[in-house]
Amino acid sequence: MIPVKLPKEVLSLFPMWEYRCPCCSTYVESNKSFCPNCKTPFDEKRWRVPPRFLKSHDAMSEYAHKVLAPKLTPKQRELLFQYFTELFSDGFESGDFSAWTSTSAESPSTIEVQSTIKYSGTYACKIYAAAGWHPASAKITFTEQATVYFRDYLQFDHLPDDAGDWLQLLMITCYYGQQVRLYNDAGTVKWQIVCKNDNAEISNALSSSSPSVDTWYCVEIKGYKGTGADGELRLYVDSVDVCSLTGLNLDNTGFTEARIYGTVYAGGSTNVYHDCVVVADAYIGPEAEGETYTKTWTTDALFKKLGIPKTLGVDATFQKQDIQETFGIDAEFLKRHIVKSFTVDARFGALMTQTISKQIDVLLKKLDLTKNFGLDVYFGSVEAETYSKTFGVSVIFAYKVRLPELWLDENGKIVLNISKPYTWVGS
Repeated sequence: MIPVKLPKEVLSLFPMWEYRCPCCSTYVESNKSFCPNCKTPFDEKRWRVPPRFLKSHDAMSEYAHKVLAPKLTPKQRELLFQYFTELFSDGFESGDFSAWTSTSAESPSTIEVQSTIKYSGTYACKIYAAAGWHPASAKITFTEQATVYFRDYLQFDHLPDDAGDWLQLLMITCYYGQQVRLYNDAGTVKWQIVCKNDNAEISNALSSSSPSVDTWYCVEIKGYKGTGADGELRLYVDSVDVCSLTGLNLDNTGFTEARIYGTVYAGGSTNVYHDCVVVADAYIGPEAEGETYTKTWTTDALFKKLGIPKTLGVDATFQKQDIQETFGIDAEFLKRHIVKSFTVDARFGALMTQTISKQIDVLLKKLDLTKNFGLDVYFGSVEAETYSKTFGVSVIFAYKVRLPELWLDENGKIVLNISKPYTWVGS
């Protein structure tokens, strides 16, 4: 039973079935050949079960954000989030901060929307975080939430220099602020989450992974206020759960605010870039990846003889040259592991659809000088098209042929005597 009334076009975005192995109860994707846990061969009809997300609206909302949304197109995501709450979303494509509640920057730090460095689209936010604790941020407020997920694409060009230095990046607020930082842990920079626990004690957790400069990261923090001492903070980087704090007392109020930051506690100045910001009531995850990649190749069997490059969109399986075109096709085709057959595009259409088999006049046998001419009866009727023929001539057309008879007419023009049925065309 659907836990909430949804229109048909939204329901069609969800899968009709899930698949669970009857031997070990592992849930399996429908494109698998066997259970990854116990290796039982996949049986679509026997394994299908009602989707788990039908248990409640909360479960369906979590599935919509965590599993479904990353697979959808922007238009489908927009439709989905009309029914599964997205509290806020901004990729700065307005060119300003009009979607935000407010911005602030203590000089010499600055905050702006720019188009030079961005994750996607045309614009992204840039915060110049000056050394010496000069906070700069943009804030969005929303209706109080017991659980909130705050996702941001981040890039920075300088890491905290010395042990104990840190750079503040994000914050969600549940009475006190819960922060995401870069922290220099005895010389190694790590991701860090920090909060005030039980209104007094400071708690923090560090990742084992280390970030790099000039790299985009999908950073998402989860905040759950809980009841009493069961609150939780959790940090995801590129969809990996890198660190968490549990058993927290985060006060009795819910989350009402999220901020993007660029604030240096100690160390050198840095530029922090923010893009594709989303606040929601369930896990958001990374943006849906593009369905195609650009691949330039010259050695595929179809073009090997031609020796010319071909550029076309392919999925990740095509990241290696000279492989068979048998691959799992993306969501556009809805089924995997089939052979994708295609014809060459218009650039090569003429080569594939027309062949001029007539022998060319002996004068045109050497092919290294450009000559434009129209096709006459010598080549047969080919509508009214004009083709280019490349040919070379040696001194006075003497290559591999006997020099034909030449003379001057009464106007002083050279006359070339070529007997019929050959007719000279061109200049």
